[in-house]
Amino acid sequence: MCLAGEETKMSFYAAVKKNAKAVLSGRWAAGVGVTLFVLCVAASLTALELLSLWAFAPQPSLYWRGGAVEHGYFLRVFFGHSPQELLIAGLALSAYILLLAPLTLGGVRWHYVLIHGERPRFAELFYFFAGGRYGRAVWLRLQVALRCLGWGIAFLALPAGLLSICVRFLLIDALPRATRVIASVGVLVALALLAMAAILYAIHMGRYALSSYLLCESDRLSVRQAISASIRYTKGYRGVKFLFTLSYAGWYLLVPVTLLLALPFVLPYHMAGETVFARYLVERYRAEQVGVTQEFGGAA
Repeated sequence: MCLAGEETKMSFYAAVKKNAKAVLSGRWAAGVGVTLFVLCVAASLTALELLSLWAFAPQPSLYWRGGAVEHGYFLRVFFGHSPQELLIAGLALSAYILLLAPLTLGGVRWHYVLIHGERPRFAELFYFFAGGRYGRAVWLRLQVALRCLGWGIAFLALPAGLLSICVRFLLIDALPRATRVIASVGVLVALALLAMAAILYAIHMGRYALSSYLLCESDRLSVRQAISASIRYTKGYRGVKFLFTLSYAGWYLLVPVTLLLALPFVLPYHMAGETVFARYLVERYRAEQVGVTQEFGGAA
C-alpha cells in the first residue's frame, strides 16, 4: 500500500478496509464475541457505579423535577454534593482504569494477532493481566490520558473561555442591545474556533495512535518507548489517520438506527481497520530506515 502516486487517499482507505474484511473473514463471530465481552464488562462497571450512587448517595444521580432532569450525572461527579458521591466516583474511576485498561489493550492484542495471519484465542483478551504487562497496560493508558488532557487544555481552553465569556454576557438581563449583538457574534466566532480547535486536537492526538499496537508487538518495549515511537511513526500521517477514522462515521450512524444491534459488528470491523492501518505505518517507517526492520526486539 502507498499514499502517494497512483493511489488516492480514498483508494488507500478502501485497500485498508478490504484487508480488514479479509482478515475478519471466518472470524466475524469471534470478533463479535470479543467485542461483546468487553462491552459487557464496561456496562457492568457503569451499572455498578450507578447502583452504588442510587443506594448510598443522599439523592439519585439523575432525578426528575418538573419534567426536566436535575443535577446532571457528570456535574455531580465532578462537583459532588456529598463525600459518598466523590468516593463512589473515585472507586469507579479506579475500577475503569485497573480493569478496562488491560482488557481493552487485550482487545487490541486480539486484532494484532489476527492481522498477522494467526487465529487469535479468546485468551488474548487477558494477555495484559499477566506480570509486568499489566503495569505497562495501566501506565500506558494513564500516560496517554494525561497527555491528551494537557493537549486538550492547550487546544481548547482559549475558544472555550471566549465562548463562556460571551454566554455570560448574554445571560445579563439589562445588557445593552449593541453589547448583546457583539456577544452574539462572539458566540458564533467562539463556536467556529472551538470546532476548528477540536479538529486540530483530534488530528494532533493521532501521534499516540500506534502506542497500543507497539506494546502488543514486543514485551521488551517500555511505555515511554512505545509513545516515542508512535510519535515518530505517525509524523506526516496524522491528518490521514484522522480522515481514515472519520470514514467509519457512516457505519456508526447505523448503531442508533439499529438500537445498538449493529455495534458489536461495527466495532470489530473498525478495530481491524485501525490495526491494519497501524501495521502499515509501522512497516512503512521501518522500511525507510536502512538495515532496520524492528527497533525493539522480536515480537512477543
